[in-house]
Amino acid sequence: MDNHNDSIDTGSNFNIIEEFFKYFRYWYYFLISVIVCFFAVKYYLNHTISIYESQTSVKIIDNSQNNFALPSTGLSLFGRSKVNLDNQIEVLKSYKLLEQVAKSLNLNTQYYKVGYFNNIELWKNRPFNVEWMSSSVTMENKDIALEVELEKDGYKIVEVNGNDDNRFVRYNEVHTIKGIPFRLSLQVGANLKKIYGNKYLIQRSSLNASVVNLSRGLKIVNKNENSDILNISISGANKDKSEAILNEIVKQFDIDGLNDRRLIYQKTIEFVNDRFKSIEIDLDSIETRKARYKSNNELTFIESDASAVTETKISAKNDVFHIETQIALSKLLDQSVRADKNLTLLPTNIGVENTDINESINFFNTVVLERDRYLVSAGERNPKVIMANEKLEDLKNNILKTIKDYQEELEVSLSKNNDVKQATIAKFSHLPFDEKVLNGIERNKNIKEALYILLLQKREEAAVNLAITSSSIKVIDYALTNSVPASPKRATYIIGSIIAGLLLPFLIIYISFLLDDKIHNSEDVSKLAKGKIILSEIPHIADSEKLTTFNDRSILGESFRILRTNLSYVLPLKVDNNLGQTILVSSTVKGEGKTFTAINLSISFAIMNKKVLLIGADLRNPQLHQYLGTTKNEIGLQDYLHDVSVDWHSIIKKNQLGNPNLDIILSGSIPPNPAELLSNGRKEMLIKEARKEYDLIIIDSAPTLLVTDTLLISQFVDATLYVVRADFTPKKLIPFSVNLSNREKLKNMSYVINNVGLNYGYGYKYGYSYKYKYNYAYGYGYGYGADEAQDKKSFIDRLKGLFNKPKNEV
Repeated sequence: MDNHNDSIDTGSNFNIIEEFFKYFRYWYYFLISVIVCFFAVKYYLNHTISIYESQTSVKIIDNSQNNFALPSTGLSLFGRSKVNLDNQIEVLKSYKLLEQVAKSLNLNTQYYKVGYFNNIELWKNRPFNVEWMSSSVTMENKDIALEVELEKDGYKIVEVNGNDDNRFVRYNEVHTIKGIPFRLSLQVGANLKKIYGNKYLIQRSSLNASVVNLSRGLKIVNKNENSDILNISISGANKDKSEAILNEIVKQFDIDGLNDRRLIYQKTIEFVNDRFKSIEIDLDSIETRKARYKSNNELTFIESDASAVTETKISAKNDVFHIETQIALSKLLDQSVRADKNLTLLPTNIGVENTDINESINFFNTVVLERDRYLVSAGERNPKVIMANEKLEDLKNNILKTIKDYQEELEVSLSKNNDVKQATIAKFSHLPFDEKVLNGIERNKNIKEALYILLLQKREEAAVNLAITSSSIKVIDYALTNSVPASPKRATYIIGSIIAGLLLPFLIIYISFLLDDKIHNSEDVSKLAKGKIILSEIPHIADSEKLTTFNDRSILGESFRILRTNLSYVLPLKVDNNLGQTILVSSTVKGEGKTFTAINLSISFAIMNKKVLLIGADLRNPQLHQYLGTTKNEIGLQDYLHDVSVDWHSIIKKNQLGNPNLDIILSGSIPPNPAELLSNGRKEMLIKEARKEYDLIIIDSAPTLLVTDTLLISQFVDATLYVVRADFTPKKLIPFSVNLSNREKLKNMSYVINNVGLNYGYGYKYGYSYKYKYNYAYGYGYGYGADEAQDKKSFIDRLKGLFNKPKNEV
């Protein structure tokens, strides 16, 4: 048998209406899924602790604009910059400030009421308070969790750090656990009747962990770029606790800012007071020095004495200044020459008025430039470079000697000019010197007085600011909590539950469709077998309605009447009216209903007074005898084919199923060589002779997938009915039958779709099935002993069964 399959075009256009109704048929699954998901989410939300967001708003004030300042034209020694909101945010989130908040509110000790599903945190209305008796240093890194049950005279410790315990402790009694002493006392006004028997969880964590957790949950943002307002928010399950934390953060931030500014003003006052003492001492010393100098030199006013010697003094002073300048310049030049260890260029024209020095320096620089040119082209070891360096050393020594001689000459000139100057000053009673000393004393006095006045002004400003220090913030809104939970978002969860409720069955149904490889209706067959005829669709029937009868008005009877009518258009026109027509009924695999179709079609034709012969040609796995209530070992076709002495008339069962027009030839015992029997020529003789006596010969043959029996018969028939079963026949087998038809191995083939659901519309019909026994070989089994094969369902079939419950079976 040739198993080659031609390529079949299985493409199809997408029909959105068909796809919609394909899923809409399962609306009840979607409804149930949405309801289940909705109530599951509702249950989750009702038993999940809601997290609320609390927030406060504060405005950062630029205190530099509010500081008290006295009118002054002096330098501002204590100016402030503008507000930097980023800096303020960092201060608000600083460990130091949050540590003060945690200590103030005792955040490292948490109280919970133990519930069935969740533990509810307590804040304002907790019935008791725990006081840890150890020092903060001892408790710094110790964590402890206590579960207690309150009773009338005390409390029972149920668990310690998750370990069972059973100790009774009286209220206000100091008790030690894990080396940590503590005391539990009831709050004033606690309703004892309501709290008896309740369990509470007390968790004590390290201060560092509490501060870190607080910092992580704190959110601080600038309202907008041009605003000085900060929004501070925190999320938590207990609204009162969150609001208390935010208000305490604002309070501690304000206190921290006030303390910082007061400390600045206090330090300013202390600094000024210390400076006053030293300035007063300096002023007294200056006044004393001035009085003593005037007394010793018998001075009063020197302006009138100075006018007479002004010209002489100026001339002498200019000479001395000029000489001193030359001395200073020569010293600078001497230092520069001595510092030049690498014999580089020396400075020229710096103001030294000595021709020898200037010429020597110019010549020295000329040699340096010449040596540098040799260095570039020849290198340091070049003889010319070495000679130039030796020459430069000599020139350097000559320059130093010339400078020294010039300095000695200047010293002599200076000495002479000083003598002239001193003589002039002495002549006029040292008046210029006295004026210089007195001016210096007066200048120092003025500086000290100005500084004294400035510091006095700043001390008054600091004192006033210390007294009127204002807050650096303005609270826009105290902590408020949004009544709508920040988490979980109920609306989002509800919408998500509805989406999940719709998506879950959709995915399951989609996967079931994706895994579904079975034929369901004529449209599926048409897509896979384009150009082939589908004569009829046989509906799903119950066990009691397996065979049609005379005047049968059921759907089964009507379907076979349709098949009978449509078949008349397929059968070729008779050339000889005395010869009957032959119809072959086959399928791809066992269980598709070919025997069921063949016997009912025979009955339908017999009812029309057609003389019909039904031949059971399935020699491997005969089923026809089951409809007649006999066994498969009765005499039949096998006996005729095997024994040439047997006349085919002797194996006919006359007037079967109460119809005088219906004769049946059973298959007989299962032979070991069905293909050889069908090839011995006696079947052709049987068909040829039977056509002379019957109007229709209907042959129930074996499936075509794994055996050649049907192909041995097909060439002697007028038409082939190829039976496929809805919800049973895989789609991948349709191309196999199309290939047989296209290659004319099945003559005049048309499809009959068996077991089609009664109520299918758009989409597939589930809820009906035939139950047959079959094995798998290439997906199916067929042959000897197939009746004993077990009916087993694969995992995929079981998955599909969730949506494919059979109403009844055939």
